[in-house]
Amino acid sequence: MASSNSVNIIHGTRAELIVFLSLNIWPSHLGLPILLCILFFSRTVQRHPTFVNLCFTFMLGGISSSLLVYAGKTEGLEPSKSLCLLQASLLYGYPLMASLALFALVFQMFMVIRSSFHGLVDSPSGIRKWTILLLPYIAWIVTIIATVWVGATNPDNISRNRRFFYCSVKSEPLTNSINVTSAAVVLITFLLEVWTVYFFYKYWAALRRKDEKVFLLTEINLSIRVLAFGMYLVIAMSIGFLSLRSPESPVSDLVIASAPTVVILILGTQPDILKAACFWKENKPKPPPKDVYPERYMSPVSDDQQRVWRASETFAPKMSGRI
Repeated sequence: MASSNSVNIIHGTRAELIVFLSLNIWPSHLGLPILLCILFFSRTVQRHPTFVNLCFTFMLGGISSSLLVYAGKTEGLEPSKSLCLLQASLLYGYPLMASLALFALVFQMFMVIRSSFHGLVDSPSGIRKWTILLLPYIAWIVTIIATVWVGATNPDNISRNRRFFYCSVKSEPLTNSINVTSAAVVLITFLLEVWTVYFFYKYWAALRRKDEKVFLLTEINLSIRVLAFGMYLVIAMSIGFLSLRSPESPVSDLVIASAPTVVILILGTQPDILKAACFWKENKPKPPPKDVYPERYMSPVSDDQQRVWRASETFAPKMSGRI
């Protein structure tokens, strides 16, 4: 008879298990590695290390979710305690690691946009750069150690049956601490998103009042990505509340499993990345750019207009390598 600690609390089906595994396997074993190869080897695509970090953390999460597939233990008899504890420890640290990696990217985006719109260049110190890059992995390792300690102390609390899709360790203090910390990071990230959108709206509204149009396509695309990140964060917070109110529902695990795919769709479909991916296509030289707004240099302008123009001229060619 199964112990009470391994009672199934997720009511999933075999079809939902296949969907869960597919959502974790294809991005972590195909989509994200291809995207990372483009980032590392393409001469035309430049991204900040926080962008690479985010992709890598989601790839780690997908690989961790696939451990039972490698061992052939997704169904049937329970896997060994050591394998189950390994997967549980890796996955328990995944939400916090991914949340911090997303915060690092949004924070970097915010700093660059704020500096650009004030006519400045963001020059982060080495301490800031390495802190936001390493913090997700430090949190992941700390969570892994805590989960291994809790699981090793109470091996009867380790099971696959309990969470259906993956192995888990029954410990409310541990899971509540991870969920609360991850939710706090997501909330802070969302507020930072709102602040970033505010900068865009502030200058867009000022230029609309003056009937000026100096925003470039790069900036518009970036604002859309910021809004897309904001939507993702709202969904993530909603999923957290759903899992607390309906712990038996597989929806939360399935939506969270779709996060790497969402990242690929939002970040991996930018024009320069798609162009680099289609390397076999002929790249025709573009005609020299024309000055769309020659009147800016022919008439007196306010300090606000000059600041925005300087920002836009600095923003476009250098933004992709700094975000």
